[in-house]
Parts: sequence; structure tokens; C-alpha cells
Amino acid sequence: MNYLKAILRKDNSAKIHELKKLIEIGEKLNKDTRPDIKKLEVLEKRNHKTSKNSSKKQTNTINYKYSIKSVYTQDDSIIVNFNTKISKNYIKFFELKRDNLHKDVFDIKGNFKDAQPTVLKINNIKKITIGQFKPKVLRIVLANEKNLNTSYTIKEKQLIINIRNLNNKRKVIAKKTVTNKNSNNYIDKNNKIRTINTKDNSIVIEFNKNFTKKDLSYSTYKNNGNYEDVFDLKGKFKYTKPIKLSIDGIKKITVSSKDKNTTRIRISNRKDLKVYYILNKRKLTIKISGISKNSKKVTTSTLPYSNFKSKTIVIDAGHGANDPGAVGPNKRYEKVVTLKIAKYLYSILKQRGHKVYLTRSTDTFIKVGKRTDLALKKNADVFISIHANSVPKKDAAKVSGIETYYLSPAKTARAKRVAAKENRSDIRKMSNSNTEAFLSSLNSPKLRYSRLLSIDVQREMLAEVRTKHKVKDKGSRPGPFWVLLDAPQASVLVEVGYISHPIESRRLYTSSYQKLLARGMANGIDAYFEFKARFD
Repeated sequence: MNYLKAILRKDNSAKIHELKKLIEIGEKLNKDTRPDIKKLEVLEKRNHKTSKNSSKKQTNTINYKYSIKSVYTQDDSIIVNFNTKISKNYIKFFELKRDNLHKDVFDIKGNFKDAQPTVLKINNIKKITIGQFKPKVLRIVLANEKNLNTSYTIKEKQLIINIRNLNNKRKVIAKKTVTNKNSNNYIDKNNKIRTINTKDNSIVIEFNKNFTKKDLSYSTYKNNGNYEDVFDLKGKFKYTKPIKLSIDGIKKITVSSKDKNTTRIRISNRKDLKVYYILNKRKLTIKISGISKNSKKVTTSTLPYSNFKSKTIVIDAGHGANDPGAVGPNKRYEKVVTLKIAKYLYSILKQRGHKVYLTRSTDTFIKVGKRTDLALKKNADVFISIHANSVPKKDAAKVSGIETYYLSPAKTARAKRVAAKENRSDIRKMSNSNTEAFLSSLNSPKLRYSRLLSIDVQREMLAEVRTKHKVKDKGSRPGPFWVLLDAPQASVLVEVGYISHPIESRRLYTSSYQKLLARGMANGIDAYFEFKARFD
């Protein structure tokens, strides 16, 4: 009876249950139950198929119901992952301004089952809210006091909402670049430049096409206290914005697009590095040497001498503006050379821990009488005036070399001639006899200290430049230079070479030679302080 009721109700489960009971009773009564067993097998097969179909329908409805898989933040972006491919039609964006807050609203077509518990946070954004605005619309709102610069990109099953100009430091990327020696996965297969990576103390650029020297421009200069090495590469690289490069011991490496067809790599550092490159057909390697891995160790190891004490030094770059000083072949000006050397000397002494000042840092003219005003104001321990010498054209190829002068009556005709040249721009006039008398009346300790300083500077300067060049030693000499007259303590005037000489003038215009001269002067100044400290 129950079996018949199950048939009428079309309840397969009940049918199977009741039929099993009938088969069991029939077997006890020794009845033929084979037809019932066949019916049972058919019913069980049917029931199994319907359960499979129902489970498929159930999973399909679940996938359809929750079309959004996950939502999270990464760096300065919000990532939305979908279960299906999406298009621009899925996103609706608009802006609002309420209660002094700028709001960027993204209405996204889809359902996200974890919308309520999900919390989104990005540094420098006041608030990010997420919620199921409508059954099939997820809303994400970014609220901030300042108007945000937002944009979005779609990649098949992914929506990326980007927020620019937040100035957030990306700690995760920085750690990855250090542990992996700055290798990255940015590969551009479409443009000329394929990859840009760092390896050990090198930057490695790989190309999709052959690359020649004509496609490369390299320049180096100093800017705001940093030494800049700039490589302009002819070719496009689409990952200039996300890519981050760093090498331990270098202040900054940047990759940018100079223009539509040029990629720029800039190496910035406080210390002047030795940078050179090796070019193969499809690979450029920029090698960097002289990197200080540990700044603390560098500071202690570069102290000029034991019991070092910081001193005050004023550097004077001779001439300037309308007073070019001496002019060498190919219009090489003394004022240009003196300023560049002065700036290099400034940087070296600063790095060693001294207080350093420049009388001029640009192409300006300062009267000789006022050049020592800064030294007096700062109570300088040393005043050093930098100049370049010259002779008439007929003797230009014969006369060269370095000499250092200290304030004293001139004892040679050459000293008088050099002093006359450098004193030309000063308005003060004195007869030779009055000059001699005045200089003789100066306090002897000042003259003695100046003479000691000139000897040390001359010796160390020659030692430095002679590591790479043959240079004549013109000696340490006395001379009546007005620029040294009012300077406190020790003061010297350095003639770094003859700008009139065809070879020496060319050297004086190169940064490598200017750096050698500056380093030699710095070593001479510190040698003077070390010697003087023994008797103070």
C-alpha cells in the first residue's frame, strides 16, 4: 500500500525504500522477487542521475550568484578579481564632493559574498568603503581631503584601480629588490628595450634589436651636491614607471622616459663614482666602481688623521662674470676652471667633516677686497684662493706647472708679475715701496702659518696629479696678493696651472684633472692642520 502511495506522489526515494521492504518480505515467503529487483535497479539509476544534475545546477547558480572572487589592496592599488572575463561595461565611475571630502565612486557589476567583512586601507587615503550597493552592483568609495588622481585598467578577469601621487614608500618592492639583487619580471617584447635589471654593482640592459654607440648618449655632472651619471638610450621601454632599481651603497637610480623614443637611466650619488659601460650587440652593461657599502665605515676610514677636529675653511674661486681672468686656447676661461675646482674641493672637505664656505658658487664677480669678508665673518682657519696662470703667446708652449703663493713681499720677478696679474681687478693702489713696508709690518705668525700651508698644499697637489700626469713643480713662493691681505690665520693663493699652455689648458678643462687638483688641495690642508695640532 505504501509503495502505491509513493508511486502516486512520484517520490523516487520513497519508492526505493518501500520496494526494498517488499523484496525482503517476498524472499522470506520464498516468492519470485526478480522483477522487483530489476525495478529497484532502474529506480536507483534514475535517482543517481537526477542527484548529479541537481548538484551541477546548484554549483552553477553559486558561481553565477558570486561573480566577484576577491577584493584587496596592493601598494597604491585596489585589485578586484572576477570569476569571468569582464569589459569596460562592468565599471561605472563618478566623483562627488561632500563635507569637504572628495569621493571617487566605482560601481562594479557583480556580487561579492565577502563585501561586508572586507576592510580596505591605503596609506594617505582617509577612508575606503566597500559594500553591495545593489544585488548585482558592488560599490567601492575612496574618500579624501585632497582630490585623488585615480584611474583603472582591465585585464581579462581583473580590475585594477590605481591611485597616483600618494608618495607612499613601497617597502615590499624594496625588500624584494635587495634579496633578488634587483632582478625583476618586467619584460617588454614589443619595443626596442627588453629588460632593465641590476646585477651586483652593474645595471644590465637587454634589447630586442641590435643596439650601437650611436643609440647611446652618456653625460656626467654635479647637481645640488649629487654626482649625476646620465645614460640616454634610443628606444622605448614601457615599464619605466613601475620599475625600481637600487644598488647597495648608491643613493638613487631612476629609470624614466625622456621623450617618446628615449629612455633615461640616472645614477645619483653623494660620492663621485667611477662609471663606465660595455656594449654588445643586444646588451649594455653599465659598471659602477668605488661604491661604499657601509656609510659608517667610510666616514671613520676617511678621517684625514687621528684626533681629527673640524675646521672652518673658505674657498675663493678667482675672477667671475665680466672678469674672465686669463683666457687660453679655444676660449678656455680661468673663471670657469677656478669655480669647478672650488666646488670639488668644497665637496671633499665637507665629506671629511669640515665647515666649508664658497665666496662664489655661480658666475658672479666679487671685488677682491670683499672676498676675504666671508673668511673674517666665519673666523676661518684657512682661506684658499684658486687661480690659473698664463704667459704671452710666444712663451705659451714653453711655460707650464703648478705653484702655490703665500702672502709676503715678492722676492722674484715672476712672483711680482703673477701678483700684478691677479691684483689687476683690485681698486687699491700702493707704490712698490709702500707695499713692501706694509707687508713687512704684518704679524709674523700669520705669515709663518701661511708659508706652512702653501708648502703642504703644493706638495700634496703634485703628489695627487702626478699619479696620472707629468706636471712641473713651480714651488711654494711668497707674493704680495691683495686677496690674501685681510684673510685671517693661514691663507694661500694656488695657481693650478698655465691656461695659456696648449696641453695644460686642455687638462684644466676636464673634470678628472679638476678632481685630482681638488683632492690634492684637500690633502694639503689636512696635512697642515695635522702638523699644526702637534704644537697648539
